[in-house]
Amino acid sequence: RYMVADLEPNFDESSTWQRIYFDLPGHGTTIAPDWLNNQTQMLEILTKVIEQVIGDQKFGVIGNSYGGYLSLGLVRKMPHRLLGAALLVPDLPDDLNNRQTTDASTIVEDMSLFGNLQSDEQWIPTGLVEHSQYALDEIRAHDVPAHRLSDDDFLERLNENYVLPIEIRYSGDPFTQPSLIALGHQDATVGYGRQLQLLPEFPRATVAVVDMAGHYLGRVERPKVFNVLVRDWIERVEISL
Repeated sequence: RYMVADLEPNFDESSTWQRIYFDLPGHGTTIAPDWLNNQTQMLEILTKVIEQVIGDQKFGVIGNSYGGYLSLGLVRKMPHRLLGAALLVPDLPDDLNNRQTTDASTIVEDMSLFGNLQSDEQWIPTGLVEHSQYALDEIRAHDVPAHRLSDDDFLERLNENYVLPIEIRYSGDPFTQPSLIALGHQDATVGYGRQLQLLPEFPRATVAVVDMAGHYLGRVERPKVFNVLVRDWIERVEISL
């Protein structure tokens, strides 16, 4: 849902890229099995899906937030398969599942926009760095429906074993394919400080810490900057083919 809305504007009609949007277990309509409890198992599921859908072809990976954390796991697990990696506001907890964040901040405030929020939309004003009708409409159109389909019980269970397996939790060999690490400077959900420490591992990365953007960097908060970054990454991957 929201990933399609974020990314599809960056592919024109002549694009030859096959785009595969995969709802992770516990997200969308993908059911989370009872035995799924940790990231080792989640990465095994991702690996099987990759094998079933594209076989032994090489591919690029794009992940947002938790998906960015799993994408980092794929970079370290199967770098030889990847044409490039784009980590969009990626989660990056420490060993104790803590994050380096600051308090949420709103730079442009307009609370008059939020007079008719539903009970599960009350988080939106504090989740946005800049209040606008456009941002509210985008979140309601794509993000809120996605959140409503999430399996909260499963996500709570997964959070108890959230960090990546020890063998790929820390920096691996340098990943030498085109990369993008896009971060929001006001991201109070996952932060940006720990993510900047990834830079030595990604010698071909463009790293952007975008002002006036929190965890909704993308089509919601800074769509023009976001689209430039994503299109540049796609172009760099194509040049490197």
